[in-house]
Amino acid sequence: MNNCGATASRCGFQWSTIHSPLSIILVVLFLLLSAFTSAQQRDTTVDRVEEIGTVTIVEKRQPLRGAIELIDVKMLDKISGASANFENVLKVLPGVQSSNELSSQYSVRGGSFDENLVYVNGVEIFRPMLTRTGQQEGLSFINLSLVSFIEFSTGGFAAEFGDKMSSVLNVDYRKPTQFGGTVEASLLGASASLDFASKTGAFSGVVGLRYKRAAYMLSTLETKGEYNPTYSDIQASFGYDFSSRFSVRFLGTYAFNRYELAPTNRKTSFGTMNNATDFTMYYEGSELDSYRNALAALTAKHRANEDLMLELTASVVGLAEKETYDILAEYFLSETEPSSASSADDNLDVGDSRNHARNYTNTAVYSLAHNGSWMHNGGMLKWGAKADFYTVNDDVSQWQKIDSAGYVIPRKPDGSLAMSYAIYQENKVRNSIYSVFLQETYNLHFANSSQLRLTAGLRGNYDVLSEELLISPRVQAVFYPRSSKNLQLYAATGAYAQPAFFKEMKNASAVVNKSVKAQKSWHVVAGTSAIFSFKNTPCKFTSELYYKKMWDLIPYTQDNVNIVYTGLNMASGYAVGADFKLNAELVKGADSWVSLSLMQARQDIEDDSYVSSNGQAVNPGYLPTPNDQLFNLSVLLQDQVLSYPRWRACLVVNYGAPLPAFAPLAGRDDVYFRMPAYKRVDLGTTYVVHDKLQPELCSKTLRFLQTCTVSVELLNLFNMANVSSYLWVNAVTSGAQNALVAVPNYLTPFRVNVKLAVTF
Repeated sequence: MNNCGATASRCGFQWSTIHSPLSIILVVLFLLLSAFTSAQQRDTTVDRVEEIGTVTIVEKRQPLRGAIELIDVKMLDKISGASANFENVLKVLPGVQSSNELSSQYSVRGGSFDENLVYVNGVEIFRPMLTRTGQQEGLSFINLSLVSFIEFSTGGFAAEFGDKMSSVLNVDYRKPTQFGGTVEASLLGASASLDFASKTGAFSGVVGLRYKRAAYMLSTLETKGEYNPTYSDIQASFGYDFSSRFSVRFLGTYAFNRYELAPTNRKTSFGTMNNATDFTMYYEGSELDSYRNALAALTAKHRANEDLMLELTASVVGLAEKETYDILAEYFLSETEPSSASSADDNLDVGDSRNHARNYTNTAVYSLAHNGSWMHNGGMLKWGAKADFYTVNDDVSQWQKIDSAGYVIPRKPDGSLAMSYAIYQENKVRNSIYSVFLQETYNLHFANSSQLRLTAGLRGNYDVLSEELLISPRVQAVFYPRSSKNLQLYAATGAYAQPAFFKEMKNASAVVNKSVKAQKSWHVVAGTSAIFSFKNTPCKFTSELYYKKMWDLIPYTQDNVNIVYTGLNMASGYAVGADFKLNAELVKGADSWVSLSLMQARQDIEDDSYVSSNGQAVNPGYLPTPNDQLFNLSVLLQDQVLSYPRWRACLVVNYGAPLPAFAPLAGRDDVYFRMPAYKRVDLGTTYVVHDKLQPELCSKTLRFLQTCTVSVELLNLFNMANVSSYLWVNAVTSGAQNALVAVPNYLTPFRVNVKLAVTF
């Protein structure tokens, strides 16, 4: 056990080239300083109306909305990132943590990836359950070319939103009024969208196509081989207004993500300068995974009068997932001793592992929902009811055999050989979940022109399978002092219960516990937002304190993006922290910000005590959650290059404090170490070839287009060696297992992407 702890702890360091964070900080400070300087030197006559003796500055200001944030749609396609997904903008917001640029998954305030609620056009989105790594995910659901409205909350959201414990993302696709579209092509893939509308405007819609081939990025990973991943989807949103009072809207999507890999070899160096370790692996076999996702939703809206709106939505979701692989991996683990004269390799372990899987999961979700709203003097009343019916068929056939230093692990008592693990399980789960909510928002006006907006709601749900009825009260308050709308104080509190879906019911042996209860939490949030001007630059500062008390938790292990639950409500915990964000519009129409998050997330697992080597009982108590991150800093900087209007730049900086990595030891949840900090800088430069709305940037040759831009993205500019997860190797001496060695799985190094984008 001591060897495991010692070996694991040294793996928290990297023996590759170490880049000092000081160099990143200096570069960022220099760019921020130059941006502020250039912003002060720019002509501000466009943003002000001059009168004799006075100057009135008219600024574009984002409305203040309490604990929920509106995200500017115009900046979605300007943020550089290896995944080119919609979630790139979320990952630079306070309270959001992601340490994998290949993944669209994100953690909010210490929660798991499965605790985030996502809506598109009012329809809840479900993600695949078999994906293990970020490179298998492909395209995220949301098509950024179709988005018209985004609101996001990291906690304390109202009762109108559903039953998840961490966050809610609410997205609407646009309803165009004229013909148009976009086309984009890059080294990472291509996309196109088309807007159309009838002459009367009664019928309108958008269609989007996306294709991504990630071999260009994945070929840089340490596992070499033949990568052939292809990801594609089509999405459509149509609407028809039968009259001014009645309309229907349809949302349809189909996605096919296919990940194919025939690995050949891998070499990883890790450890310290004085204790360097090389891990070499040779492969035979291949892996083929596919994830199909289809959704169809129809929404009918009826405006009974000017104040009353009624809405009915029916939707069906289908997911077909397949994970198949047969891979033989032969590995060599050696320790290199530095010497002034020469270096010699000392083999620590030689072995092989055979991995086999034939896993199939098919999911169908049927939903019927009604929502209504009534405007009345001083406020708005909202209500809703929803019924979800889902069926999951899961077929698991998976095993592994390890042969280390000539000894198969494990052996049976009689000396015969055994698999490291072998899982053969068929599961079928059917369930129904019913939910209702009632919510009132009321505005109070005081004599001194101050204003208080109160939102109080009650949400209830009933899980048929677990026979659990839950009532969740939620309250939000936003206070505007005096007549100023540029300053607000807000607070929110409430209960958030997350009924278990199939994934939370299933444990590491693929056994399903159908009686598992919902995970529960209580949020307390307090914050303030202020809009102001600094030397004619519009700015906004937001700060927020929060505390989450959680119980009936289902503990889980996390490896890359793969989450495996225990299937038991056997933990309680908490998360406490503070989020800060400073926005500045350094260039007209381009928002920049710096966000800082401080957090501690802990959980106490029941019955996790063990007997130490000296015979004493040890209770580990509160331990970090898998997404416990003390410190997270993000910078998004948009500016013009040398104040030249055709050249624009976007800098994205992410620094995340080390996350915990837990050793896979039975009965020991307290054996962990901290992974290296996540450090990444992406820089994108864009040349505006044509912009029809700006005369100085308009090209007569391309006047039939709205815009045309060419971008060059420098991904992972400083070539940071970030770790996504660990491969745990059993080292064997004299036939006895004596250590677990954590071999780091590194993410993508420096890469260049070129992109062409046009709108018409």
